[in-house]
Amino acid sequence: MTANGEQRTANGERHQLVSVLPSLFTPEGIARWQAHLNGSTVFAEAAAGWVGTLVLVASDLEPPAHTLVRVDDGRCTEARTADVADLAHADFVLAATTTAWLALIAGRTTPTMAAMTGRLHLEKGDLFALIPHAKLAAELLAAAAD
Repeated sequence: MTANGEQRTANGERHQLVSVLPSLFTPEGIARWQAHLNGSTVFAEAAAGWVGTLVLVASDLEPPAHTLVRVDDGRCTEARTADVADLAHADFVLAATTTAWLALIAGRTTPTMAAMTGRLHLEKGDLFALIPHAKLAAELLAAAAD
């Protein structure tokens, strides 16, 4: 699948998919997401005391879409489209298909459940460092739905 929602068939033909690119992988959606995060007391409480940089990857796009999110003690201090260099500097890199990201954003699954079922992959970082912050992860994704 490409970032504009097209997918190539085995013989190279393109066709448009009905699926939607999650807003957290578009510049406009990322800006709305950051504003919503910084206006949320629930997020501020969940993220209090946590400092880190995450890169979220839509792994089924060609090329993959990347979003960088930097959290510093209850605030989202940076959110933008990530580049390849950001992958090397991020504390955590989480990858999933667009379908899985949409399910996470809609609250149809949790980050913990998606990871346990293989739909969300920790490509970089320490899983044990993330476990205590499950509520932060859930609030981060829930904010993308608004």
